[in-house]
Amino acid sequence: MLIKQLPSLLPLLLLLVACKSKKATVPEEAAHDSSLIVVTDSSNAGVTDSIAAVTDTLRVDTAKLIGKWIQPVAGLDKEMQGFQLRRNGTAKSINMYTLVYEKWALNNDTLFLWSHSEGVKDTAAVVDTTIIRELSDTSLVLFPLKAAEGYTDRYRRSH
Repeated sequence: MLIKQLPSLLPLLLLLVACKSKKATVPEEAAHDSSLIVVTDSSNAGVTDSIAAVTDTLRVDTAKLIGKWIQPVAGLDKEMQGFQLRRNGTAKSINMYTLVYEKWALNNDTLFLWSHSEGVKDTAAVVDTTIIRELSDTSLVLFPLKAAEGYTDRYRRSH
């Protein structure tokens, strides 16, 4: 059976032998072609960043957060809503009857507000995570982490 296949394998064997015995040569014009310059792989090279990281973390005085913070209700500018942050870490909703704030915490410039809903179908507990962008004696500007870039919630202190 091998003898019957030999005539069809012979050209393949000859080609294989010819390829192995022939040295690879570079044509003269390719040897001087500048587009074939060898570039050293630098992917393993250590990269040192000379630019120091700049943090935009706001230093927040916890005592300034204590109190009532309100904002106009969307579409009802005369009505106000918001929250009260108490010294003991508890929080209370202002004029939001279905959203009940329970407690709050501060970590650097991040304000966490724990809440749940009442009187609605979905009563799941939620932790609102917001970055404090501005804080003064009279105003508070928050950026909710789940909001679109540039969106902010603005509150003013209420007495």
